[in-house]
Amino acid sequence: MNILGRCDAAYRQLVLLKCYDALEAVGFTRYRKEWVDWPLGSGFHCWVGLNNALEEDRIEINLFVGIHVAPIMKLYTALEGRKYSRGIATYAVHMGTLAPYEPAFEFTRKTDVEAEAARLALLYSTVGLSYAQSIASYEHLLPLLKDRVPMLGAYPERFASCLYLMDLKDEARSFVEEFLKDHRDYFEGFAVPFLKMMSH
Repeated sequence: MNILGRCDAAYRQLVLLKCYDALEAVGFTRYRKEWVDWPLGSGFHCWVGLNNALEEDRIEINLFVGIHVAPIMKLYTALEGRKYSRGIATYAVHMGTLAPYEPAFEFTRKTDVEAEAARLALLYSTVGLSYAQSIASYEHLLPLLKDRVPMLGAYPERFASCLYLMDLKDEARSFVEEFLKDHRDYFEGFAVPFLKMMSH
């Protein structure tokens, strides 16, 4: 490998910052150096995830897009005694499922970084934002969260919280009680304080 073509952590940082600059330029809110989102109202945000890998000759960026719902995330993290983070998706998908014909994002030392960052930002501000807007309600989000409940990974907590915030309290209580029976080790830390909250 020619040393001039080698990619390193400093180059990855440069590439990512150019991407976040480009996202900010098209209207995304830069709330941290390496975090952006697009507020949609009522605590819903278009969520952006730039998963990246450093290879010897390139930086690969896998794009994820979805929704961050602050009321859901704040409710279940508070019940579990954990810190809330705006940077975690409530629900997200790989951009490739929404734009399957879009070329992959690979940055070598020869890549026009600003042009590719602009392409990435355009994709998020059109396809990504449109998708986030299409699921930016509790009613649209609920079945998506329900489908992922078997994956665990905080989806049962988000599903229960979504039911609760929709004022479907009986359904929420019933789900939590039933899910707890089969997943006590996983679910108890959330279920016990949730059911206690429901009893007040």
